Amino acid sequence: MPFSYYSKLSSKAKRIYRASDEIDEIRLNPSHDFHAIVLDIKSALSTENKSEIQCSSQKLATGLTKELNISPVKIKVLASRPYSHYGELHGLYEPISPKLNKAEISVWMRTAKRKQVVAFKTYMRTIFHELCHHFDYELYKLEDSFHTEGFFKRESSLYKQLVL
Repeated sequence: MPFSYYSKLSSKAKRIYRASDEIDEIRLNPSHDFHAIVLDIKSALSTENKSEIQCSSQKLATGLTKELNISPVKIKVLASRPYSHYGELHGLYEPISPKLNKAEISVWMRTAKRKQVVAFKTYMRTIFHELCHHFDYELYKLEDSFHTEGFFKRESSLYKQLVL
């Protein structure tokens, strides 16, 4: 069942939305073990080491894009999340553009108000969420990346394969 904003989309956007919704998982080769990198991210978060979080997050993104044979994405780990009346921004995906020579993902390691390091599960979900936007464009060749049920299932499939 489409989310409520679906009815406001153009015909073209609805086709893209439906195509996205039909893809419910990202299958990774089980022989490529990313668990050590995920544990490095967990350790770096626990010690609040931003440079290690950055390095390990980039290793994960690079490994996944290589495995899926798609263009790389740059990961930027920033300090405290931005906050507005909409709430806190957890992550941001910026597709390849004339300004950027490659797509970029920004994630924040601290909450906006209390400046606490985000929980490991939240951080990993954010990384996977933003990577799914990249995969929509680069792997699935979708012209846009919508938050569909399929999108959230793909995000969960990464979490289940790499964290649990």
